[in-house]
Amino acid sequence: MAAMPAGARPQLGSDEVLFEGVARHSVVLGGYLKGIAVCVAGGAVGVGLRQIEALATWPLWLLALVGLPVLLMTYLRHTTSRFKVSGRRVETEMGILSKRVDSLELWRILDVRYEQSFADRIFNNAKIILIGTDQSHPMLTLHGLPNHRALFEKLRDAVQTARLSSRPMEVVPGHDAAALVGHDREHHL
Repeated sequence: MAAMPAGARPQLGSDEVLFEGVARHSVVLGGYLKGIAVCVAGGAVGVGLRQIEALATWPLWLLALVGLPVLLMTYLRHTTSRFKVSGRRVETEMGILSKRVDSLELWRILDVRYEQSFADRIFNNAKIILIGTDQSHPMLTLHGLPNHRALFEKLRDAVQTARLSSRPMEVVPGHDAAALVGHDREHHL
């Protein structure tokens, strides 16, 4: 687990907000398409059932609305997922009825990756993947944020600044920290 070493200065990173808001709706396009497909299938079943004489007077058109909960949940889940990226940390806020806010300090990030699938290229989206030392959530994916390439570059630079100013020390699992410090002294003497 990474920790700020004793005597290290607090992070000098900027509190400048690089992004704050929700991702583009195109990243949840699959959820919207599922809801629409369920509505179409429900409508088709309703039309088919109306062909039965005993059911001809029933309001079977209501079956076309069966996909609305899927559409509503996709929309609510997406619009209540907010991101705030600053020069010091990345915060995610999730939840429809209850909220969960997670914060990842930039000095804890080991690697910043940028990925863009074929579908992402079509809809002008990308994934910024942050790989950190957090044991519970070692990887955080920011998908569909506007100005993704510029945000990636600013975030990459902010991570470097945060790591240099905080001087974090990584503890490698399976290694004795005291032995690593002694080994480091031998190479510098």
